[in-house]
Amino acid sequence: MSNASIEMLSNLRNFDNLQWYIIPFLILIIYIYVSETGRKNFSAVFIGLYSLASGWILEIVNALVLHFTQFSALWTTPGRSAFVIYAGWNFEIFVLAALGGLIVVKSLPEDRSLKIFGISNRIVIPFLWSIFAVFIEIMLNFSGILVWQYKFWSWPNIYFMVVWWSVPYFMLARMHDGFSIRRKKIYAAAGLSAAVVCHIVFASILGWV
Repeated sequence: MSNASIEMLSNLRNFDNLQWYIIPFLILIIYIYVSETGRKNFSAVFIGLYSLASGWILEIVNALVLHFTQFSALWTTPGRSAFVIYAGWNFEIFVLAALGGLIVVKSLPEDRSLKIFGISNRIVIPFLWSIFAVFIEIMLNFSGILVWQYKFWSWPNIYFMVVWWSVPYFMLARMHDGFSIRRKKIYAAAGLSAAVVCHIVFASILGWV
């Protein structure tokens, strides 16, 4: 098992590491969602929640990689966090996941036909956000906060990471334009329910993540 994995397991869901700053960040997330709800921007709210649920499930899958390889997850957050949730998911990344999808769809212009560099804004904007996300991951990796153990998922081999971020963001843009509010609500509810069930099964019952 990698050193980062061993360190992560020593911090996994360890309440001794909790920090006060989690409170203002949680309040900020709640405030943003309440504000968007007050503006009746239900599209962004439901897509944001769906994006959070999708990221949650993917983080469980990443943690399962560690369980089955007994070596390392694709990405690992060993420590220096207020709370390590899974192998590669901590409270700080949770904040990003809670707001990431909402930010992407709110940055989309109302005019779908608007071109950026001659390309549809529905392609350019999600792609630029994905590049930004990968850049943040690279900075975190260089600082030792985010650890990559496999050659195909590490600097400079960032191709999979770009795809990993781009595809979901493209899908969120498509959902924003093509799904009804009711359908978005169903996807958000189903996604969150699935994430909770996965946590109960793999973390609480089986103890695999």
